[in-house]
Amino acid sequence: MAFNFLIIYMNIRETIRRRFSIRHYESRPVPDEILKSVVKSGEKSLALDDSIKVHFHLIREGKLVAEQMTFLTGKQWLFGSAPHFIIATSQEKPLFMINMGFRMEQMILFAAGQGLGTCWIGGLFTEQRISAFLGLEKGERVIALTPLGYPDASSYGRAIHGIIHLGAPDSRRRKPLEQIVFGSRWGSPLETQDSGLLEVLECTRLAPSWVNTQPWRFLVDKDEIIAVADAKSRYSSVRDGKHYYRLDVGIAMAHFFLAAKELGSVGKWDVTGFDPAQVAEQHAIPEGYEVLGIYRG
Repeated sequence: MAFNFLIIYMNIRETIRRRFSIRHYESRPVPDEILKSVVKSGEKSLALDDSIKVHFHLIREGKLVAEQMTFLTGKQWLFGSAPHFIIATSQEKPLFMINMGFRMEQMILFAAGQGLGTCWIGGLFTEQRISAFLGLEKGERVIALTPLGYPDASSYGRAIHGIIHLGAPDSRRRKPLEQIVFGSRWGSPLETQDSGLLEVLECTRLAPSWVNTQPWRFLVDKDEIIAVADAKSRYSSVRDGKHYYRLDVGIAMAHFFLAAKELGSVGKWDVTGFDPAQVAEQHAIPEGYEVLGIYRG
């Protein structure tokens, strides 16, 4: 069955287009019912592997978390301004990083839809210091954090945002589709007139990633989309056994899944039912890239 998306209404796609990372927040707290709904959206998010236990821990006093990260984050002009934090933890099992990226991004987009600011934090913290807040189970690890609050839209907030981004990669710049999406073989051009599929891929292109490097690549082969990770670039970060480039690919896969679902697709990602080496050989995927998932529509 070939992809044939019907464009019907905007919601997730609009949220994806307008969402960006927030580093400075208003001091006013978020109402408790909204905080609970955000955490619940994470707990109820779809998993790539249901066997992996994840938790989303709400810390209402955000400054306590910020001050346990790095010297800079504890300052008022960075994450220390966030009234709240969510700490994401997971069992350390195969696929735990890609699974967390997929699940947490669903929560991030839900929060954005409530008018809240967020920012993926995969570094800037020491796991031991952050886990001291939580009382974790054996084998459970801190994977990522996000501040949570209302974006500071004041002139001061805008100025701080500008200062932080000086010399940093522009979070709104993304690689063009032709650099990250191929046809059925690696490097071959994508040839499709399906406007719905192109829109879904554009939403996928806009996914956030570590220093905005977009380590994901996608191959389109009839009714399958193959998700591939760039595991060789200098930004393919692995910290204490946590492969953050896999987390990034999970985020992009969430964008694809949610946008496709909104356009009527009933497909899903498979992350276990295939031989990655065989898929790589069939599609001429070069060494240094990992096949992580196949979407079947």
